[in-house]
Amino acid sequence: MRYFTVKVNSTYEKEIMKNVNRDKHRVTRRDFLTTSLAMAGSLSLFSPTAGGVTLSGADAKPNILMIMTDQQTASAMSCAGNAYLRTPALDGLAARGVRFDNAYVTQPLCMPCRSSLQTGRYPHEIGVLCNGMDIKGEFPMLGNLMTEAGYTNAYLGKWHVGTSFKSAGYTGEATDFRQDDKKTKAAISFLRRGHKTPFFLTVSFMNPHNVCQLARGEQLPDGPIGKATEDLDALPPMPANFAIPSHEPPVLREVQKKLPEIYPTQDWGELQWRQYLWGYYRLVEKVDAEIGRVLEALQTSSYAENTMVLFVSDHGEGIAAHHWNQKQALYDPCVKVPLLIAGPGIAGQQVCAELVSTGLDIPVTLLKLAGGSAPSSMRGRSLYALASKKAATLDRLYVVAETMFARGDEYKDPRGRMLRTDRYKYCVYERGDQREQLFDMHSDPGETTNLAVKSDYQDTLNRHRQILAQWAVATSDTDFPYVAV
Repeated sequence: MRYFTVKVNSTYEKEIMKNVNRDKHRVTRRDFLTTSLAMAGSLSLFSPTAGGVTLSGADAKPNILMIMTDQQTASAMSCAGNAYLRTPALDGLAARGVRFDNAYVTQPLCMPCRSSLQTGRYPHEIGVLCNGMDIKGEFPMLGNLMTEAGYTNAYLGKWHVGTSFKSAGYTGEATDFRQDDKKTKAAISFLRRGHKTPFFLTVSFMNPHNVCQLARGEQLPDGPIGKATEDLDALPPMPANFAIPSHEPPVLREVQKKLPEIYPTQDWGELQWRQYLWGYYRLVEKVDAEIGRVLEALQTSSYAENTMVLFVSDHGEGIAAHHWNQKQALYDPCVKVPLLIAGPGIAGQQVCAELVSTGLDIPVTLLKLAGGSAPSSMRGRSLYALASKKAATLDRLYVVAETMFARGDEYKDPRGRMLRTDRYKYCVYERGDQREQLFDMHSDPGETTNLAVKSDYQDTLNRHRQILAQWAVATSDTDFPYVAV
């Protein structure tokens, strides 16, 4: 159950709450909780520096298998209630473990969010603001830390991190261009071999990222998926939130017009949008089949009983919500991703609604499972206590995501920031006459009504402005033009 006691664990959240409570006309702990319907609980997870988790035997460490897809939105699984695709591999994993229903990325773009996952830091903190940028500064990397914890690390598939996978502590065949079925074969070969130490294996698939080529009418790098019918009755329907919402920040449509090679949807009619959705779901099914082969190899191996499995996608896909394809916008289909954990000590058929930051929480969780200690540089929390029902809440007030619309050096504007609390979601973009959005995610999960323009929500808007501004100070993001309270 949830409680009405705020317990803030991390140094930067303590500082934020101290600052936002300083002025009674801004936000108090009580005001924030009233608005957010108990976003935190009195039970906390393990701190990042606490001891490890024993899962099987007095001294046994679990093997860890992390499976990643690319550009899979949270709703693109049949276990999430999507009736227009079938994902038996992911459904089976969810049935054996926990599905986190509010998992948000630190940035809805490949390299920034993947670099976050390896460092446990926000993209702006490590200097990876968009694709094609190197990590700036010295940060402990997940792979090296897993090696220190006694693990053999292997990485297979798409890497796309702002440093080399070898310098980050991995061996294997990290490449962005190898087809997914080749990654599956390499993973099966790995699982069939004997390993003298516990392993941390990452299998990083490309699909459903091929939707980028699909939308542009190009050949799909991982092979064809068939041709979409022109029979509307046989295609997925348009999403209920297909319309562009009123009072939307105009910079979003500026981006679409400026980069038609990325967003080729300007003149699409209903048939094209629905064929695109059909193709996207086929790509999800295609990668689910590869995941199924990897999981089957694990189940028939000697490692089945003592392997934790974590599944996540690096970021989402617009899926036609608000006339959006691709990623980078701060709408939920782009920033909210599937996250599943199953393995020893975790009961099945769980759905957890706690707010999760994948790029921050996953590395801390994996280090916890490995019996190691997450360094103080990592900002996340371990999810194991939630997954194993040893804690009832993740003691978190909010998650934050950032974005930058860019393609190489061609376009590095505008930036955006998102604050998601339990009930509300606040977004602010860098410029424009209408920069802000505020959505009630309980009554309006499709993000169709912008409450930022409504006078009776100004107190709620100001509270979220203040919290995000204080987060910016705590994480040194002060060059972004936040809206002053």
